[in-house]
Amino acid sequence: MHVFPVTTGEQLEQAIGLRMAVFVGEQGFDAEGERDRIDDDPRTLHALLVDDSGSPVGTARLVAPGSDVSHGMDGGIGDMDPEVPHIGRVVVLGAARGTGGGRALMELLEDQALERFGVDGRVRVEVSAQRQAMPFYRRLGYTPFGDSYLDEHVWHQDAYRIVTAEPRS
Repeated sequence: MHVFPVTTGEQLEQAIGLRMAVFVGEQGFDAEGERDRIDDDPRTLHALLVDDSGSPVGTARLVAPGSDVSHGMDGGIGDMDPEVPHIGRVVVLGAARGTGGGRALMELLEDQALERFGVDGRVRVEVSAQRQAMPFYRRLGYTPFGDSYLDEHVWHQDAYRIVTAEPRS
């Protein structure tokens, strides 16, 4: 497995395709709401996870502070702070789940959040997670906050982590 920042339009379309497959195809979210203007914001960093054959199997995005996250699965519905970076739209295809790919996506984007938005060697990063995925985020050090809320038909919970330059455990 290998994770890297998206740098081409083709890679972005692969990332969107993965999100459509999981969020729309598997989980039944509305296709029209899946791709949004944040995807094309030049401050948004998308990451792609590929397997050993080079096939895309996962994606996520880092949304810059001050971006409009007023709808959908990147917050605004819960208690997330628009002035901190958000990681969202985290997807790993079923066959690649449990391989460490999701962790690799999160670590790349957390590192980028620290590099781009950190102050004094630290940055608060927030996620809006499906409740069923909270054990994954807790293992990564995220702390839930605020009330759970329904986004379309799935319960979500906001969570945060203070990312520092300290080595991960």
